[in-house]
Amino acid sequence: MSAPESPSVAPLVDAHFHLDLFPDPATIAHEIEAAHIHTIAVTNSPSVFFHTRMLTEGCSFLHPAVGLHPQLVAARAGEVDSMWPLLEETRFIGEVGLDYVTKDEAERRLQRDIFTRILARCAAFGNKIVTVHSRRAAGDVIAALGPAFPGKVILHWFSGTSAELDEAASRGLYFSVNPAMTLSKSGQSIIARIPRERMLSETDGPFVELAGQPAQPKDVTRVIDCLARLWDVAPATARDIVSDNFTRLLGE
Repeated sequence: MSAPESPSVAPLVDAHFHLDLFPDPATIAHEIEAAHIHTIAVTNSPSVFFHTRMLTEGCSFLHPAVGLHPQLVAARAGEVDSMWPLLEETRFIGEVGLDYVTKDEAERRLQRDIFTRILARCAAFGNKIVTVHSRRAAGDVIAALGPAFPGKVILHWFSGTSAELDEAASRGLYFSVNPAMTLSKSGQSIIARIPRERMLSETDGPFVELAGQPAQPKDVTRVIDCLARLWDVAPATARDIVSDNFTRLLGE
């Protein structure tokens, strides 16, 4: 195992990582904590949150999130009520949102209903950090959040239009960028448009792979290197900016 980063080096940030979907999550959790990588460990349904929370107990850099993925809403909508008491146990919510890959209008309506209910429950707390999926549904996601959502929002792997991106940024939303985005022209175009003060890094591992292997939080250095080139700054400066953004997200 590699040694922890020097305290003088800003912590890396993985704002969207599926820890529970790895074969040996306990080992990965230990490595993340040892490397001082701030990682939001998202979950796809409330029923698996308990395991992720247990894996992150006592950790300073691993943040467990309770979620209900929009692509699972049709099959697991009945789990949404079990999510409400779990909101008391974590500040982090995700993965939630909308996914319009489906053409089924009834399923889209169900997704909107569940997402709206989740947002309303989170709004009552006022300080939740919500990581949101918005594939082919950015406009409806932004509309559901409204102009003044009382919490912090991260748009994970954003792929909406330039106008939608600008609107989201103007409302104070954050964006988390992963290595896969840095490798495509469309992804690079989106990254270039995101304001520096709204930029976060992510891996979305294991859904993103690098050299045939599932991405892990240490791989956010790929994003940092991309941002350094885009912004014409040293990698350490890009790392500082992303780390400062995450600190601001936490309200510290």
